Amino acid sequence: VDVAPANRPPALCPGCPHRGFFYTLSKNKNYVVTGDIGCYTLGCAAPLNCMDSVVCMGAGFSAGMGIAKSFEKEGVTGKVVFGVVGDSTFFHSGMTGAAEIVYNKGRMIPCVLDNRITGMTGHQDNPVTGVTLMKDVTTAVDIRTLVLGCGVKPENVRTVDPYDLKATAAVVKDAYEAEDLFVVIVRQPCALLKSVIAHRKGQHCRVNADKCRSCKVCINKTACPALTVGENGVSISTEDCNGCTICQQICPFGAIEKEGE
Repeated sequence: VDVAPANRPPALCPGCPHRGFFYTLSKNKNYVVTGDIGCYTLGCAAPLNCMDSVVCMGAGFSAGMGIAKSFEKEGVTGKVVFGVVGDSTFFHSGMTGAAEIVYNKGRMIPCVLDNRITGMTGHQDNPVTGVTLMKDVTTAVDIRTLVLGCGVKPENVRTVDPYDLKATAAVVKDAYEAEDLFVVIVRQPCALLKSVIAHRKGQHCRVNADKCRSCKVCINKTACPALTVGENGVSISTEDCNGCTICQQICPFGAIEKEGE
């Protein structure tokens, strides 16, 4: 029996911390985003459409550096490159790129998406977690300290929670306007970590039907799989939602409320 595949395009998971950061970057067309290899590569998909290149592991920084130097050479103004890598990719092949950006006076913004795990390949621990692959306790390596060791000024290394859209937008704006090298560390644990699921159990968002106007901004801007629309308007799956509140912050009518806090 021939069965057509489900019309289900790739999307970041419900509650994924990368969603808030990519949503923020996607709002400004002057941002050039050089992506990398990881679960966050899904940020390239609609509606976020938030990657202009994906080459290989580490290229979020190295390709970004090349594009930034090209802009500088050709006199391109207004455009700013945001290079993104995940925390495990940073340790795999991003640290060298970070050092080269500092050394070669790169006019770009390196961003480390720190979700405290190696998400794409099955939740393996990495140097930020303080646990080895054999589950032995070890020294947790601090990304900020490594970046400072490369020579970035302390005031230009900022850590932000991507669930807080206002704070994220403020940090991105500061990075865009900075005259010196500015590094953004985006930190929020993966929504699928068992510890996170246990901590956020019972937390979810719901739609207030009296306020909802079925404008679908929450769906069209985030593509969160927990959001659906049917005959009765927009609804949120309480089984999938972890209460990250990204949709709540985006809703123009205040129709989304959080429960379970």
